[in-house]
Amino acid sequence: MRRADTQTEYGAPSAVYTARGGAVYVAPQGAPEGAGIYFFTRLGGVSEPPYDSLNVSKKVGDSIGAVDENLSLIRKAMDLRPAAWIRQVAGDSVVRVSEPGFAGEADALVTSAPDLCLSVAVADCVPVALVSELEVGMVHSGWRGTLAGVSGKAAHRLGGSRIRAYIGPSIRRCCYEVSEELAATFATEFGDEVVTGRKLSLQQAIGLDLERAGVEVNDLGLCSGCRPDLFYSHRKQGPLTGRNLASVVIGPR
Repeated sequence: MRRADTQTEYGAPSAVYTARGGAVYVAPQGAPEGAGIYFFTRLGGVSEPPYDSLNVSKKVGDSIGAVDENLSLIRKAMDLRPAAWIRQVAGDSVVRVSEPGFAGEADALVTSAPDLCLSVAVADCVPVALVSELEVGMVHSGWRGTLAGVSGKAAHRLGGSRIRAYIGPSIRRCCYEVSEELAATFATEFGDEVVTGRKLSLQQAIGLDLERAGVEVNDLGLCSGCRPDLFYSHRKQGPLTGRNLASVVIGPR
């Protein structure tokens, strides 16, 4: 185990863990009792370059057999719990799930079911784990979903009096340059502090959205663009790269 670098506005100390079977993931230290949060890295799988090695996507050109083995390793890391997932469409739809399996097109899932893992796949977009004393949620937020407020909308769907959010590894302001028009749109919606010239902080915008929803925000501070040793980055590595899995579950990690 080793500490991950986590200097952010919100702050959330984290560590890197190697699970049974070899899959490597990042988790926040001090996460709420009764919830497991897993931001899987690209390490500990079987995929060959350029997908090395824990790629979870079958749509990027990787071997189907390798992806299946990687998913098996991830299931072992999460104690063989069942999982629910979605076809991510870069929108703001939130689905409530109670059973494992494919849950349709959306960009966020919420549940009150114990031991049901909610999962999304990312390679620069922002995974956001939501935890209350009653329920959990997992959000996939790219720039479109962030503008649409998908994280705040998912938080509003969670039951419980106290909701905490954990912003996972994703591309950050240091590595994320957008068009002048998009930067201006974000500045209008979230304030000038989320942009520096054409450099955009999706994490800061998501944090503001969540604060508006009354959520306590924690940011792990890890950049997928800066850490190719740990994470896939579509922007830095191009289309021939894998996807990292992010998951949250009611029940201890």
